[in-house]
Amino acid sequence: MPAAPLRSIVFLSVHLAMLAMAPPAHAASLDAPAAHSIELPAGPLGRNLSTVAIEAGIALSFDPALTAGLSSPALSGSYTAREALTRLLAGSGLEITGRSDGSYTLQKVAPATSAAAAASAPVEQTLAAIRVRARRAADGSTEGTGSYTSRVTSIASKGDQSFREIPQSVSVVTRQQLDDQNLTAIHQAMGLTPGVTVQRMNANSFDFYARGFQIDSMQVDGGAPMNIASFSFSNAMQDMAFYDRVEVMRGASGLLGGVGDPGGIINLARKKPLAQRQVLASLSGGSWNDYRTELDVTGPLAFDGKLRGRMVAVYGTRDSHLEHISVDKRMLYGVLEADVGADGLATVGAMKGRRNDSGTGDGLPRYSDGGNLGLPRNASLTQPWTYNNLDSTEVFAQFEQRLARQWKLKLNMTRTRQRLENQGAFAYGAITPGTRDGAFWVGSRISAENRQDMLDVNLAGNFTLWGRTHELLLGADRQKVTSYWNAASVNDANVAPVNVFDPASTPWVDHAVGEVWRRYNPWSQQQQGAYGTLRLHPSEQLHIIIGARSSKYKFNQVYEMMDLDTRVWSVASASRYSEPRKVTGYGGVIYDLTPQWSAYASYAEIYKPQALYRAGPMPGESLKPVTGKSYEGGVKGELANGALNATFSVFHVERNGEAVSDPAYPRNTQLYSGQCCYLPKGKVTSRGVDMEVGGEVLPDWQLSVGYTYNNTRDETSNLPYSSITPKHLFKLSTAYTLPGAWSQWKVGGNASIRSAQYVSGELYDAAGNGTPFDFKQGGYGVLGAMLQYRIDAKWTVALNVDNLLDKMYYDRIGDTGGGNFYGTPRSAALTLRGAF
Repeated sequence: MPAAPLRSIVFLSVHLAMLAMAPPAHAASLDAPAAHSIELPAGPLGRNLSTVAIEAGIALSFDPALTAGLSSPALSGSYTAREALTRLLAGSGLEITGRSDGSYTLQKVAPATSAAAAASAPVEQTLAAIRVRARRAADGSTEGTGSYTSRVTSIASKGDQSFREIPQSVSVVTRQQLDDQNLTAIHQAMGLTPGVTVQRMNANSFDFYARGFQIDSMQVDGGAPMNIASFSFSNAMQDMAFYDRVEVMRGASGLLGGVGDPGGIINLARKKPLAQRQVLASLSGGSWNDYRTELDVTGPLAFDGKLRGRMVAVYGTRDSHLEHISVDKRMLYGVLEADVGADGLATVGAMKGRRNDSGTGDGLPRYSDGGNLGLPRNASLTQPWTYNNLDSTEVFAQFEQRLARQWKLKLNMTRTRQRLENQGAFAYGAITPGTRDGAFWVGSRISAENRQDMLDVNLAGNFTLWGRTHELLLGADRQKVTSYWNAASVNDANVAPVNVFDPASTPWVDHAVGEVWRRYNPWSQQQQGAYGTLRLHPSEQLHIIIGARSSKYKFNQVYEMMDLDTRVWSVASASRYSEPRKVTGYGGVIYDLTPQWSAYASYAEIYKPQALYRAGPMPGESLKPVTGKSYEGGVKGELANGALNATFSVFHVERNGEAVSDPAYPRNTQLYSGQCCYLPKGKVTSRGVDMEVGGEVLPDWQLSVGYTYNNTRDETSNLPYSSITPKHLFKLSTAYTLPGAWSQWKVGGNASIRSAQYVSGELYDAAGNGTPFDFKQGGYGVLGAMLQYRIDAKWTVALNVDNLLDKMYYDRIGDTGGGNFYGTPRSAALTLRGAF
């Protein structure tokens, strides 16, 4: 990590630690003469009050029950804080009143006969009170809302739009949901996201799929897409302590996500500094010595609150239900936010983390006919001397500037770097029924690095045409990924046999590491694009979205091997590929059926390079990109003043030009190289239904529930295309605060239920001979439970139980040679949380 960002984190940590012991900073006065430029649409009263208070720096708290069901008028112009709040409260029967500490609260207008008594009565803040923080208006932040949904999202537009304004399926896992369900890692959050399938990639990383395709792009704070599908990138360092929420848009996302599969795109929204002092702390302990500590400190630092900061620190250690595996993780996140003039906002921050894993492994083999070996759930078939050490650094900067009343310029830059040192060992090889042999120890020493630079700049605003207001977004982004991967063999690898039923009887003693003899040097990908979206509103009910992206793509992979006798390196495979500028389109239409419900339809074009698939004769040339179309239509509801969102949709995806094996050439089984030889004749379709409801369904009852039906088809072979995505997938998360005298208790839980999963294919030996296999896993469900008790206004204690019924299942099905991972057995965690 560069010295300057590291010094900034240390400086910020010291200041925020002092801040935690300091008295509350002085908030702005309601009667300050300064006027603020405010553009606020008509909407829920509570939300708009919070927005104005944020803009003015007013410390405002109120019971959300007071504003439930109330709306406020639009504001457009320059107002003092008192003027703006008075206009919003007109006719509501509510009023602002001051408190002795300089903050403000909301109460019902007192009758004239009791005005004096009301004025002298102390105002108590209830446990359910909303505390306004230093966030910009309607930015989708979920911290402190207590909700399982958000009112707006930026995942599909770079701006802040409600779910009804996006003609695709969008899900959010909020801060409250992350805390209630004890979700600390990104794969756990994705595991409860409707429509998303989580597939273990190895012992510490996971892949994500939607609608039959891998999700290969991820934004952070709506910036340029990060490549999360490259083999040298690990998502094990995405810790949920640093994020306010996780947003997922399913379906083709090429307009803002660049090239890739039409599964969808993820957006992680970082936690940002708050305008008032806040300290959050948590301590948890759970099964297999799983211990975790979090400290989150934020508030104003200087210049009357115009400079704010936040620091989040995480430390965790845990053993595993798998033999020889444990994890030690420590991470630090710091961010500074400053008001620049009256209309600018600058943000800089960094993250530094290290994860040390003892033990590696690559799952379990099966019998050569696909049968289950019946090994115990703690079997890992690795060695105690293995390790996987990962260092991660991230620095970022953002700037927003309001250029005029209706226009905003945004700049978003992120640089990430991951370094991996790994010495691994695992058993691989299909087991022969009867003899029970066939597996051998396999191991290597790997050194790798993945660097990514993302830059996005865009201009968004409103304009008037034909007597109506419309919206325009113009932007450009750039992604550059550079990585390397070096590997050396471990002595006796692929030679020493393994008794998988009693691995201690066949120990691997000699594990000295040899020379590096194969490497990617380099593996790189670059894409840059310009994009634009025009949102037209011909009438109050009709909304039309037109978009396009111009993309340019480059890929370079050089795979080298060294002759161990001569020590001479040679290029075994090189895939240098570039695609000229390509324009892809996007379109959507939304029609408001009622003030709460809208019907929509959308169309997106698909563009995915396939540089590693080559046309014959060998060594071959890269195939042309896959192209296709994605359609979606349905209805969306925004109910209870935005407290509840609902989506019901159907979708159809069609991809053409998929690589299919060319029978005129022998199969190339060389490891890690580009594959030859293929023809671009494949066609794949994915059709289905998405249904989702999220938010407050009844007072004090939060719910996120989704069901997806997905049917994928390889039209060339007339067989199912995806063996990972189930046909039926049901997700549920819920939490309910008990009424009356039991209101200190909260109960809830989660469920993930899926239909059967199959795997078929051929397992190839070194000579290229293939042995077919075909097996499946029946449908199963995994349930979780949560019980929380609020000790007082500052402290809560919660018990979370995962896999409540102790279901035995595979969370990854590999092949007969290996890659099969059991899901985690029943586990429990007790968490103490404090807020000050």
